[in-house]
Amino acid sequence: MTLYNDGNESEMNVNYTTTNSDERSKWFQEFRELDYGIDVVDNIIMINDLIEPGLLFDVISKCRLLRKINPNLTSVTILLNSGGGDVVETLGLIDYIRTLDNDGVKTNIVCRGMAMSAAALLLTAGTGLRAVSKHSKIMVHQLSSFTAGKLSDVKSNAKFAEQLEDDCNRIMEECTKKDKKWWSDNQQTDYFLTSNQALELGIVDKII
Repeated sequence: MTLYNDGNESEMNVNYTTTNSDERSKWFQEFRELDYGIDVVDNIIMINDLIEPGLLFDVISKCRLLRKINPNLTSVTILLNSGGGDVVETLGLIDYIRTLDNDGVKTNIVCRGMAMSAAALLLTAGTGLRAVSKHSKIMVHQLSSFTAGKLSDVKSNAKFAEQLEDDCNRIMEECTKKDKKWWSDNQQTDYFLTSNQALELGIVDKII
């Protein structure tokens, strides 16, 4: 089969059986891997949705699989396109990629599309190359919280939200060129960043 026929053969009559069964099985297997959000050849894990409970263990499972397939693994790449989500889950992911770093495995994070809210925090905390495509959008903001109920519960939840926000701003300070106060002051409203601005602030290392 060729990409372009000579005009004597209609598309309906093109022979699609030139590959043998082993090749078809190989491509089918790779398609299935990508369908599950993992590329075992290039050590890529894909996050293409909101960060929700369950994602942490999904990433851990895939990393463990990659390390079993390649015992000499030195880096994993997360391909990221996310509008954000659960902050606690994100902090768990950051803890895990730092554990991998301690074991000698760097986590590259490449944003293609968007990295907003919690996803921007994850991008910032990559331990390897942190990259963003030219027209991707990044947004950071103050934590959103709404609690109704007993006054004691409202106060307790407010305190918990403050602790989470402090954790997030501390990570931003550790991983970027700005301190915790700067991030706190500039996240009172949604703060949208271009790829160039993200590079200037130290959220990413490279524009691709």
